[in-house]
Amino acid sequence: MIRFFLPLVTVLVVSLSSGHTAPDSSSRFLLSGKTTAQGTPEVGMWAAGMPQSGIEGAGFPILKQARHALIFKDAVEAGGYNHHSQLFYCLGVFYAAWSNHPKGEDAAGQRVLFSQSKDGVNWTKWAEAFPPPSEVRGWGEGFGCYAVAGSWHAYEDSVYATARLYNFVGWENADRTSRTAERDEKHIFQRFEHIGLVARKVGSDGTLGPIFALSTRVNRLTNLDFPFVKYGTPTFQPVADAINQRQPKTLTIQGPLPEPVDNARLVEPAVYETPDKTRVAIIRDDKFSHRKYVSFSTNQGSSWSKALPTNIPDSPSLDIALRTPGGDILLIGNHCASGFDNPQDPKTPSNPYHYDRDTLDVAVSTNGYLFTHTVVLRTGVQAWRVPRKAVRGRGGGPQYPSALIMGDKLYVMYSFGKEDIWCSSVPLSDVLQPSAATAAPAEISSPTPTAITN
Repeated sequence: MIRFFLPLVTVLVVSLSSGHTAPDSSSRFLLSGKTTAQGTPEVGMWAAGMPQSGIEGAGFPILKQARHALIFKDAVEAGGYNHHSQLFYCLGVFYAAWSNHPKGEDAAGQRVLFSQSKDGVNWTKWAEAFPPPSEVRGWGEGFGCYAVAGSWHAYEDSVYATARLYNFVGWENADRTSRTAERDEKHIFQRFEHIGLVARKVGSDGTLGPIFALSTRVNRLTNLDFPFVKYGTPTFQPVADAINQRQPKTLTIQGPLPEPVDNARLVEPAVYETPDKTRVAIIRDDKFSHRKYVSFSTNQGSSWSKALPTNIPDSPSLDIALRTPGGDILLIGNHCASGFDNPQDPKTPSNPYHYDRDTLDVAVSTNGYLFTHTVVLRTGVQAWRVPRKAVRGRGGGPQYPSALIMGDKLYVMYSFGKEDIWCSSVPLSDVLQPSAATAAPAEISSPTPTAITN
């Protein structure tokens, strides 16, 4: 046995003969024995095998029992950018919300749509949850306010949708050291300013209540294109306070993200708690190292270790973490990168930015430190309804999931190519037992949308 030491974490143990040693109370974090291209030791959290480019499902087993239901396909009618899935279940009804825009990702005037279902398969016709907060503009047509689908909330047997409001203010480079008004080869990341949240009641039959603010900062906005009830209004204050004070079911990092040990650009953490009460943040690197980073907290998130590179492959994209009733950790995302530390270079176009975000898979860990297997929920790339170049910021296959477990099934909502919106369901036992995941899944489309009735 060879022992390695990292600052701020306990001893990391690697077995050169067997690959990984199972974590226990004295040796929880593992090094793979490899280093990154920058010479940083790699934390070994992935024992599911490396993805294989050019093979369906990246070479991972595909869930044969997965059922795929189409929530939204009206890109031509409603707008070709659809993303940021938010899935919820309350009192016998599934609720789905997502961001929508006709011209581009997170551009001025982006709105939020929603749909409902009683079984997670048959979904109602989409409707508008939050209208455009400012004039609808494309990337090169000027800045403005946009809305992003936020989490759902339940309060006194009623369900509330939320939207996060941002100002789109320009483009920045990977190091966040310079900003421009126009996107160019060096400035490819959107720069935005968070404004605050708004909410509204959504009835089980799709009826909508007034939009109301969740902070005094939103109250100060004078240029929103829709009316809203100000924060502090007595009629809405109890539900506003409940939404603001409610502990999210999904753990988050409060405050700035952990600093990386190298020059990674970290965004979009997926946070969960291990059986030994350590919090783990699996974090995307937007500099296209095609690997996840990890940070640990042993004080319930009050402080975090520096983020370390792992051997978890990443397209890169958003991951989410979900705990099963039995205590297993599910890490759901696009773990399809077949190589590490290979950002795209114009001279080497074989190094893709996102590996088409194909596949969407579910990785499983019993202890939160080592993901021993993964199974593919969905694979493929989008067949465009609206030409891809007509709507900026789109691409790839199934991505950006939102998930929940209801009964004995896992339900995962996601965008496909950032154009269509789907919900897939699968018996949880098939995810936890790799032998149950073989062959290709059969697809279904939702029938004619139906209304939700009580």
